[in-house]
Amino acid sequence: MKILNITLVIAFIFSFNFLNAQDNDHHDDDYSTSKFSFVTYGGIGYAVVDNDNEPNYNLNANSADFLINYRIGKRYGIATGIGINQLSGTGFSSAGNFYHERGLLKIPVLLSVDYNLSEKVRLVANIGLYGQTILKDEYSFVGGTVEDVYEGWNFGFQSGIGLAYNFNQKISLGIMVHNQGDFTRIDSDTSKGITDEQKIVGLNSIGLLFAINL
Repeated sequence: MKILNITLVIAFIFSFNFLNAQDNDHHDDDYSTSKFSFVTYGGIGYAVVDNDNEPNYNLNANSADFLINYRIGKRYGIATGIGINQLSGTGFSSAGNFYHERGLLKIPVLLSVDYNLSEKVRLVANIGLYGQTILKDEYSFVGGTVEDVYEGWNFGFQSGIGLAYNFNQKISLGIMVHNQGDFTRIDSDTSKGITDEQKIVGLNSIGLLFAINL
């Protein structure tokens, strides 16, 4: 997981420096004149739940980001929007085995790169921070179900890199690798019988990318 994080960051930095060095080597016709674009990507993967007092465990992840990107210059931009993550899977704690389902809503603020590698293929990448809150949290034990165990906002870092095929100057479709990880924890509601702090140290996914220039 840490290797993937480092790889994504290095790839982003490399692409940023490479594109900056090549900035004058391509004609303006390679780029859309639109300042705004809508970018969405979603995929499947896994997440690692890091607990302070209880054992860590893995969850399956379905993720999607919906972003509005504002282009600055020819290749770089700032993007924001919303992201939705659905996590599910089994784990073990001092209370016994359980099945865990969680829905998360996040608001990212990202630096983006959008660069034509050729007439039809382009690189899409982003890196930045997010704030995130829990929409649904449910633990199913043998003796019953406990809801809304964890609550509140926390913050993290995310990155992504992908390749897209340009159908025309407005629409493109491709594949994206995405990673995110919290750097602050959320507290449990002690009235639910669980006293702990928790964060998602790695949510990694791969899936489809769609972009349209507005």
